[in-house]
Amino acid sequence: MASYLEMDYDLVRGCLERRRFAWDDFVDRFASLALCVIDREAEVRGRALSEDERIELCEAIFRSFRYNDYQLLREFAFHSSVSAYLTVLTRRLAVAFLTEE
Repeated sequence: MASYLEMDYDLVRGCLERRRFAWDDFVDRFASLALCVIDREAEVRGRALSEDERIELCEAIFRSFRYNDYQLLREFAFHSSVSAYLTVLTRRLAVAFLTEE
């Protein structure tokens, strides 16, 4: 039986290889993680986000993962867990959004 780590690696590979439904599976797997990171960063910065803002920011973050032919996913080196990598990326992108203005 494949481990979660191997399954997550396969999700990344599937996206990079443009396998059918791979992106949808990737989003389904990691959207709740991204929302948790967004919520935490908003809390730390004293920002109250509406549900629409949370979803919009999450969507923007996932769009950034696909930007430039999945550049951020192509930079993943498979040396850590996908969730750790996405947490770092999501935190950076969320902070950038939450601190602009």
